[in-house]
Order: sequence, then structure tokens, then C-alpha cells
Amino acid sequence: MSQSRHYPWFAILLIVLVPGLFLLVPSLTSRFVPGLYSGIVQDAVILVATWGLNHYLFKIPIKWWHSTHGWQQFLACLPALVLLLIPKLPAWIALGKLSFSPMIFFYAGYILLIGLTEEYIYRGVLLPLLAKALPGKTLLVIIIDSLAFGSVHLINLTGLNWSYVLPQLFLAAVTGVLLCGVYLKTKNLILPILLHAASDLNMINTFMSHTHNRAGLNTPWTISLLIVLVAAILFLLVVGFVYWQTRHINIEKQLFN
Repeated sequence: MSQSRHYPWFAILLIVLVPGLFLLVPSLTSRFVPGLYSGIVQDAVILVATWGLNHYLFKIPIKWWHSTHGWQQFLACLPALVLLLIPKLPAWIALGKLSFSPMIFFYAGYILLIGLTEEYIYRGVLLPLLAKALPGKTLLVIIIDSLAFGSVHLINLTGLNWSYVLPQLFLAAVTGVLLCGVYLKTKNLILPILLHAASDLNMINTFMSHTHNRAGLNTPWTISLLIVLVAAILFLLVVGFVYWQTRHINIEKQLFN
């Protein structure tokens, strides 16, 4: 079997394996890892596991950073900055009103780790794998990558309600499309990582107030379905825009050279 015929199976393996690890790791570590650190351990283990798979099996080159064409890179980030960060301004303002506690830095570090782990997996590794599996099909690659990223949030059903997780899934898929565009345009994985982490900073509010549970994050179904509808329409619009941005990009050449 040629190497090119392995890539579809590699992509499927990663899409299935990551949510499985997100569910499995906490059950394996709960006896000796305090609850406060369980999320950090979970993400760290999955990051290392994915790195090992990529290093020894997938062999996808990761484009971490380059500093050329800085102004063009900023422009490439602008749609993501507008759509991901501006809606979070009220949460950022609320974050600034929190009473100071060293735990703020702890949770900020955890959120940065989440951004690093998820962007390494879905933009750094899965996106090029899908490009190899589906050569020349940029639109399909972006859609599959983003939906895989969105669907991994279904693991949150272990602690949260459907009415909260379903909008989260669709909104995460929109985020995935935007960050695919950023990585493809800039070849800098650091930028999607930072944008991802910045868009999640509002989570510090829920962590500090201990509302990250079924009772604290219970969304009425009418609001939930409205958010899903808006997010689904936004997903289609953003997919069209990002495809227009990247239609001339050969993903294999962009991310493998």
C-alpha cells in the first residue's frame, strides 16, 4: 500500500481517537489526580499522545511560526479577531471585575493549554492529513476539519446538558473554520493557538464562580435552538468566506513545504 493511501485512515484514526482519549483519560487518572488538575492532565496526555502519533506515524510538519509578511498575517487574522473576540468583550469586562486571586493565572494557563492541544490536533495535524487524503478539495477539507473539531465538544455531555452543548458544537465549528483560514493563510500555528485561547478567556469567569456544571450552565431550549440556527447560518457564511480566501491555496504545498 502506497503512503498516499494511508492518509485517509490516519485522518479517521485521529478523528475517532481524540474524543475517545478525552473520555478515557479522566477515568484512568481520577484516582490519583485531584479534580482541580484533571483537565490539565487530560489535555497534556492527549497532546503528548497526538505528538507521538505524528512524530512516529503521520509525520506531518508543523508550521509553528515565521515572522515575514507581518501586515498580511494580521489582515488574515482580522476576520477571526472580529468574529471570535468582539462578542466576548462583555465577558472580558466581567473578567476585569473579578476579585484578584492567583487561581486566575492557573486557569489562564489551562486555557492556553486547551488552545495549544486543540489547535495542534485539528489545525496542525488533522488539516494536512485531510488535505493529503482529499487532494485538491480545499472546501471539503475545511468543512470536515471544522465539523470534527465541533463534534469533539460532544464529550462535554458527560457533565453538561444538551441545551448547552449543542450550541457549543456549532459555535466551535464556526471557530474551526476561521482558524483553518488563519493557519492556511499565515502558516503560523501560534496564531490560531493564541486566538483560540483568547476566545476562551471568558471561561475563567465560570471556573472562578464554580458554575462549569449542569446547574451553572443550563441554557433554556428556546435560546439554545436560536443559537444553533444562527450558528448554522454563520457556519455556512464563514465557510464560503474562508474558501474564497483560500481558494488559490494548494494545502499540500502550503503546509508541507
